[in-house]
Amino acid sequence: MRRTRQYSRLTLLASALLLGATACKDDVTPAPTPSALSAVGASTFTSLVGEVQTVRVVVTDASAKPLPNATVTFNVVDGGGTIAPTSVITSTAGEASAIWTLGSATGLQRAQAQVGGVPSVVTFVATTLPGAPASVAVSAGDNQSTQAGNLVTTSPAVIVKDRFGNNVPNVSVFFTVTSGGGSVTSSGASTGNNGIATVAGWRLGNSVGINRLTALALVSGATGNPVVFTANALAGAASTLSANSATSLTGTVGTTVTPLPSVRVLDAGGNPVSGAQVTFQGSAGSSTSGSIKLTDATGTATLDSWLLGTAAQNYTVTATSGALTPVVFTAAARTGAASAVSLFAGGGQSAFTGRPVATEPAVRVTDGFGNPIAGLEVVFDVTSGGGVAVARRQVTNANGVAEVGGWTLGDNVGTNTLRATVTSTTQISGNPVIFTATATPGLPATVTLVAGGGQIAAISTIVPIRPSVIVRDSRGNPVSGTTVSFQVTGGGGSITGANPITDVNGIATVGSWTLGPSAGPQTLVARIFGLPDVTFTASATGGTPASAVAVSVADLGTFPVGGFATPLPVVRVRDASGNPVSGATVTFTPDVGQSSLLTGAVQTTDINGLATLGSWSVGSIPGVTLRVRAFVTGLDQLGLEPTFIARTTAATATTMLIAPGAVSNQIVAVSTAVPTLPAIRLTDAGGNPVVGAIVQFSTSSGSGTVTGSLQATDSNGIARVGGWTTPATPGIITMTVILGSNTAITLSFTVTVQ
Repeated sequence: MRRTRQYSRLTLLASALLLGATACKDDVTPAPTPSALSAVGASTFTSLVGEVQTVRVVVTDASAKPLPNATVTFNVVDGGGTIAPTSVITSTAGEASAIWTLGSATGLQRAQAQVGGVPSVVTFVATTLPGAPASVAVSAGDNQSTQAGNLVTTSPAVIVKDRFGNNVPNVSVFFTVTSGGGSVTSSGASTGNNGIATVAGWRLGNSVGINRLTALALVSGATGNPVVFTANALAGAASTLSANSATSLTGTVGTTVTPLPSVRVLDAGGNPVSGAQVTFQGSAGSSTSGSIKLTDATGTATLDSWLLGTAAQNYTVTATSGALTPVVFTAAARTGAASAVSLFAGGGQSAFTGRPVATEPAVRVTDGFGNPIAGLEVVFDVTSGGGVAVARRQVTNANGVAEVGGWTLGDNVGTNTLRATVTSTTQISGNPVIFTATATPGLPATVTLVAGGGQIAAISTIVPIRPSVIVRDSRGNPVSGTTVSFQVTGGGGSITGANPITDVNGIATVGSWTLGPSAGPQTLVARIFGLPDVTFTASATGGTPASAVAVSVADLGTFPVGGFATPLPVVRVRDASGNPVSGATVTFTPDVGQSSLLTGAVQTTDINGLATLGSWSVGSIPGVTLRVRAFVTGLDQLGLEPTFIARTTAATATTMLIAPGAVSNQIVAVSTAVPTLPAIRLTDAGGNPVVGAIVQFSTSSGSGTVTGSLQATDSNGIARVGGWTTPATPGIITMTVILGSNTAITLSFTVTVQ
């Protein structure tokens, strides 16, 4: 109840207040509104770029009274500056102000102020000037080139800017020559509205090289201050051409001259002239490279290389540059080191034995280009033939030639040699030089057989070696150019080329010698008038094989295995007339499937028509009969070829061993075929395999199933049981191998059944 009464009281109070307010509404005065906006203080001024200005305005109402709490808006119209704050509430005096930071560009800048409800605005105008100098830099005229002592083409100038890059006028700049010896027309200058100060004129010094000019702006704190200008003082027109190196030189033929020719070009003031063209021209025979050169900064031009010619003489290089007086360089080319020695005269002569040659041998020594070398010692030595040289030590003359005093050949026919050696410490091509001369023989004194005696050939055929003789003089030297007459003296044969002439070795050879039609001895003589005859003999054998018979016994007997049959089979081949035929091919052939091993199975019949087998091994199979037949190539023997027989003895086994690949002990599962079947090898006392022997493989009862228990040894003496399957119960089983009834030769195999 109490809370309800309080609420009712508050409601009545609020209603009373509301009624009172309504009753007074028509008596309230309206609030004033902005009517005018004007600047406080100056609205135009001059200032430096980037500086700060305070701008102020006042807002008044219709009664021209200052209006507080009005909102004034400030903004920059142009010039790039900034103003803050942009919105300001007027004070009780109706004023509002803002800070205007001017832009970086020179010229006119504007800012405005305005207030809502007033159509007009207040414009502030600032004329901005450049700021304090902040940098000094080259404007023009740096890095020029002109002739020494002349004014540069472009007068050096600097430009001064403030920190915003605006050109700063009215800055004093002083120009001073700091190197090169030049001068300026007027040292002081001031920057114009474009910020540029230019020196009146800069004349370079009289010496070639770099000149420097320093421009100092009378400001502080500016970067780049002072500015240094450089100019290159160039030489004037070329005036003289002179040698810069020795003009008289020496060198070796075919080599490069050092020092290289070098010249210098100067102007009239003695300054080096760079860039002048110099041409180097070498004389005939020599060669140059880099023949056209431009002088460098010192006025110098140097030839790249000068290669002397191959002849020992003077060579020149002429240096020219325009119309200037040429410079001539001379090089005397010396001969090089001794490089080669060659035969000059006296090679390939001939003379009688013991006589001097007609032309004395001589050599010539040259350098690598064929220039003669004088003053070198040459020693001449006889090296073969037994001759004699006199005045052996000689010195090369101006033509590089050295000649031996004399050379007498030896007493023997044939080649004589003389060696000429240059006694130099250097390696010389062709050293030493060898001279040859031929010593010719005297008259024939003897004739002797050389080849073709004691030959064997078939009747009416040509002997394989042509008969020849050698003719010698009284000193035993072969005599060439002598005619020898060959004649058949027995057997009825014939010859061709019956009158040959001895060659350079004194040998004469008949064209051919065909034997007569009858077998037997044949003779041929070689004859020189006044000298004893030389007789050749030959044996004529039969013609084509017509028959072949065994000469040795046909049945050779019985031999142990591994042995050799004796005596060896021999056959004789004859022709249809019964003459023995030599050179016939006889092939000894064993019968197919037998164990015979033959060596020398193919033989050629000798002079007696005989052919003998090389060897006959009877092999390893005992108790067999072996046959070897002799076949003659080219003869149809109609199955009647000679046949030879040999027999082998039966072998007696003495040893039983486990065969290769078999094992004595195995472990095998029950009811399983034994994987490696027992096998033995029988050999005789000599270790030879025993073939065809019967062995028995046996086991005790209950030892599984055995098949093929009786086996015969093969050609290697090996016998293997046919098969063996283990029993169904485990145990140890032994298989015994017995040779027939000989229980002394046995072997056992064990299988463990699991």
